[in-house]
Amino acid sequence: MLDDFSVIIAAGGSSKRYGERNKLLEMLGGLPVFLHSVKNFSTLCKAENMVVVVQRESLEKYRETAEHFLPELKINFIPGGSDRTGSVRNGLDFLPAKRGLVAVHDAARPLAGAELLERVAERAAVTGGAIAAVKVVDSLKLTGKNGMIISPVSRDDLYRAETPQIFDIELLRQAYDKCSTVSATDDAEIMRLAGFPVEVVETGAFNLKLTTAGDLDLLKLFYNAAGK
Repeated sequence: MLDDFSVIIAAGGSSKRYGERNKLLEMLGGLPVFLHSVKNFSTLCKAENMVVVVQRESLEKYRETAEHFLPELKINFIPGGSDRTGSVRNGLDFLPAKRGLVAVHDAARPLAGAELLERVAERAAVTGGAIAAVKVVDSLKLTGKNGMIISPVSRDDLYRAETPQIFDIELLRQAYDKCSTVSATDDAEIMRLAGFPVEVVETGAFNLKLTTAGDLDLLKLFYNAAGK
């Protein structure tokens, strides 16, 4: 159990790219996708310091699902905002912690475990902010609107941002206050815009995100390969 540590699980996405089904309620290894993060992180975070943010109309469904599969855990569910930024803001407002670290994690990344959370938290405790990320290895091209290549883009020092993203909770709240009108794709950008440093922690290839229907089969392969 980590001292002064809180977790926000972001589970309020619309799943538009996935299809008609709710991707976070799909089964992976006998457990709905969104509950893997809750289960994995519960060993490091007190129950009152963890919150799952979901769409308001789905609150009861998520509660019932959690009570069925993980009845031993006391899980807090709250409604999200109109976008990801608003949802994380709601999570920050709910958490009772005034100091320490807070992790924000996308529930669509079910393979992230306690070990990764601890590694990112270790750096965040030093720098004030750190995120899981993967170094870009592909060749990158800049194109025009017509799809024609204009020039190559150097991949040196480029990373693909993932979650968990972990920050000093006081700094993250300050960042959200400073950027109250900003809608960002992740919390590292909110911190950057507010002037706070954020460090990258390289994670490797096993922190997959469930986005499209085809990703579920790949997640199952990685899940089984990890022997979970």
